[in-house]
Amino acid sequence: MGKQIYLYFSLWITLALAGLILNIFNIDWQKTSIPQGIILIIVLGILQGSVYEFPVQTIATLIVGGKKRENPTAEADNFTLVLNYNLLAVAVEDIEECFQTMFQAFMGNLCFNVSAVLVSATSEENLKIHELNCRDKYRKLIYDELFKEGVCFANGYYDDINQDRFKNVWMYYQMCPKDIFISQHLDSICDRFAREFMVIHRTSKVLRKCGQYQDLMLLSEGESFAYTYTDTKYYGKMARPYNQPTFYYSADVQNIFNRRFDYTLVLDADTGVPDGTVEKLLRIAAANPEKGIIQPSIKLSRDENDTIYMRLEAMRQMIYEPMTNAVTALLGQCGFFGKGLIKNRIYIENIIGDRDNLIERVPIDVLSHDTFEAALLKPYYAGSVFLLEAPSFNYVTWNIRERRWNRGEVILSMYFWKNTIGIIFRSLQKVFQRDKFNKTVLRTESKLDFVTAYIAHSALRQMLMKPFLLIFICLHVGVELKFSIAPIAIIMFMVLIFPKFATCTRSNIKYVIIETLTSILQFTPEAIVGCVRIFRAIQANISANCKWIPQRSVEEEFKNCNPFLSSLKHLWMYSLLAAVVAPVVVIFAPSSNLILSMLITLFLLPLFTGVTSLKMNFHFGSTSSFAPNEHPDICVITSPKIFGSGQKYKINNV
Repeated sequence: MGKQIYLYFSLWITLALAGLILNIFNIDWQKTSIPQGIILIIVLGILQGSVYEFPVQTIATLIVGGKKRENPTAEADNFTLVLNYNLLAVAVEDIEECFQTMFQAFMGNLCFNVSAVLVSATSEENLKIHELNCRDKYRKLIYDELFKEGVCFANGYYDDINQDRFKNVWMYYQMCPKDIFISQHLDSICDRFAREFMVIHRTSKVLRKCGQYQDLMLLSEGESFAYTYTDTKYYGKMARPYNQPTFYYSADVQNIFNRRFDYTLVLDADTGVPDGTVEKLLRIAAANPEKGIIQPSIKLSRDENDTIYMRLEAMRQMIYEPMTNAVTALLGQCGFFGKGLIKNRIYIENIIGDRDNLIERVPIDVLSHDTFEAALLKPYYAGSVFLLEAPSFNYVTWNIRERRWNRGEVILSMYFWKNTIGIIFRSLQKVFQRDKFNKTVLRTESKLDFVTAYIAHSALRQMLMKPFLLIFICLHVGVELKFSIAPIAIIMFMVLIFPKFATCTRSNIKYVIIETLTSILQFTPEAIVGCVRIFRAIQANISANCKWIPQRSVEEEFKNCNPFLSSLKHLWMYSLLAAVVAPVVVIFAPSSNLILSMLITLFLLPLFTGVTSLKMNFHFGSTSSFAPNEHPDICVITSPKIFGSGQKYKINNV
């Protein structure tokens, strides 16, 4: 472990121990029973120990610097890459959104070494047919666009040609006579690129999204029949048949078969790839040939129809971007955000294996596959390059996404600590699922080094802060503290205020103030809402009875209905809980201002959600909530959703 990393964790431990000692002295032991005091110290020690990660990261940012770092590059002209979009469509809008994004990514990064493939796990036949129809429509658009450019090129109208495509495609024909180029080459060039825009349909859903690009990689290596995740001894009823075709036969499948792509750029259906990004990523990959994953930063797109909540998310991530740059530079690795550049050969050799030497290091029932893959391949952070995402539409869709992620982290904990959490959860699953219970085993276990484990467990630490915070709030009522509000004040200060010392500048100070105030409204109720989210995630894993709510349907509901009524529909139970509990607290614990503050913000949560669900250009009388172009796009480390169908990307420099 390097000296800087050693100091990083030493400072964290020192702060945690200092906080523990202060908590001991803060208890009035003459008025508090020893068991109560000890329990409070343990709970508060765990809670504050997790919270002190924020000031440590802040100090690291001040020392290391939060500037965006340029990544070393090398020549990468010979590398081949496939733009891999992954989709499980439940509506036509999902398909159209994905194809538009994929088309823009393909045309903006067009060259002879780049292909685009949508790997579809869609089940409904009418939706699968629509995917093929969309593919054909966009193939025609690709052909027509390139044909127009080819004619302009032949006639010397270079200003009418996309400059990246001029460099990557047309310049190779500069010495070709005009008549020969148009009559003998142009049609084949346009047709060749149009056919590199492909759709293939998967025959199984094993490993979900992770399995989609795993099977794509193997297909490009010449493996079109399944040999991974077929062993019932390890995977029970989740295993797929051995030698089952991985994809339904098509010309596109044949086009990919045995192509041996060097890299796969894994993308979600709504992830944008700005023009020239592929070339930049490949050049960074060429300078880091030992890295299995190159992780670009993720930049939030913006649109004039953004809601207030989307802009608040943008502010939040803009403010914390320097901490991401600093910590990833300090640790020398980062997490995998579920979209990034994967080196096929390294991934297959270290995570999948071949027919004679199966590895299968990703659990078959995993949801947070990116956490596992990051722990195994230690991604390289390419902060100088970015992909495009959009933030959550409002608090309700953010909460749905967080609940899904929480469920994924619960599954991971069963594998990270299989002899404790794993045994407990498997036992509960066996009781509640009965005949449906399917015991799965990880074929190849992995030992994580200290830094890798720290990154892999970061989301779990964030989750556990919620229940420990709620336990502390309930316990502190029966314990006499010399400074009653000091523990929670320290927590709020360390989480919401102190990090701003490393990120606040003269240019973003007004955004820092707005973000801090709204974060108090959003995250004060998290002690309860977060616990409900974790409980439902655990319940879904134990009972295997999980109803998935598509975020798009929730967004459409808010767009078509009154946002305040929709917010109340989704969050009324929290307001009711606050209204019922608050009088009890006033009667039996009138001095507990901390609990009352939490209940007040919990009661107002639907109102907060309704207000922040309004569009940025919504007018109250003669003034707007926020100016629609008031703050810039920003880099983030999360993966929020969703671009609307037909939306154009608007990018400004930070």
